Amino acid sequence: MKKIHLLTLVILTMFGLSGCEKKVVTDTAAGDVFIKALTNDQGVTVYAAIHSVFSYNTMKSVTVVAPDGTQTQLLNYQNQGYSFYNEPIATDYHTTVPTAGVYTYTVTFNDGTVSTYTNSLSNIAILPPNITLSLTTAKDSVYISWGAIANVDTYRLEVKTGTTQMFYADGMVDSNTPKKAVLRIGFLKSALTSGLSGIYTFTLTGLLYESSDLSYLQATSADTDQITL
Repeated sequence: MKKIHLLTLVILTMFGLSGCEKKVVTDTAAGDVFIKALTNDQGVTVYAAIHSVFSYNTMKSVTVVAPDGTQTQLLNYQNQGYSFYNEPIATDYHTTVPTAGVYTYTVTFNDGTVSTYTNSLSNIAILPPNITLSLTTAKDSVYISWGAIANVDTYRLEVKTGTTQMFYADGMVDSNTPKKAVLRIGFLKSALTSGLSGIYTFTLTGLLYESSDLSYLQATSADTDQITL
C-alpha cells in the first residue's frame, strides 16, 4: 500500500518492571513506491519510481530491488535516519512507466539488524497538469491555469520565491458538475508576494490515490513554471 507521505509504523512493546512501564521500539520499517510523471525540457512526458522507507528506529542504509532485478540505494534521508527516500535526477526519468510488480527493500538498522520489506506497484500513471501563468492587464493579480488531469483525485499547489514558501494548499479538488476541462486560481499580487519582488516558482502536483479514502498513493504528476512579480 502506498501513502502520500512517508509511511508511519509504530511498534510499542510494553514491559512491566518493578512497577515501571518501559516502551521499546523494535527494528521494523515500511517501504512505499509510487510513480511520478513530469514534462522534461524537450516537452516529453517522462516517469520515475519514487521510494520512501520509514521507521521509528534509526536506519543506517536502505536498498531497493525492482522486479527486473535493478538495485538502487536510497541516498537521501531525513530525521537522522528515520526515513530514507530517493530524489530522481533527469537520467532517472524515462518515457515508459516504471516496472510494475513487487519492490523489495533491504533495511540495515543502526544496531546491525538487517530486514527486508516489500511493496507492490501497478503501471497506472497520470499525466502532468501543463500549467500556464499570467498577469492581469493591471499587473495587480497573477493567475495559474491548467488542463484537468484525467482520473486525478486531488491537486497540491506550492508557490516559492527562492527557498521561501509563499503559498501552499493540499487536497484541492474540482467540485464542479460536470468537472471543468481547464482549472484556474487567481492571487492578488500584493497578498501573494507580501512586498517581496522577484522570480516566483509555481509547482502544481496531481495526486492519484489507490482508494476512495485517500490514504494510499498510486501516482503523482507535477509541472513547474516561473513568473517575475
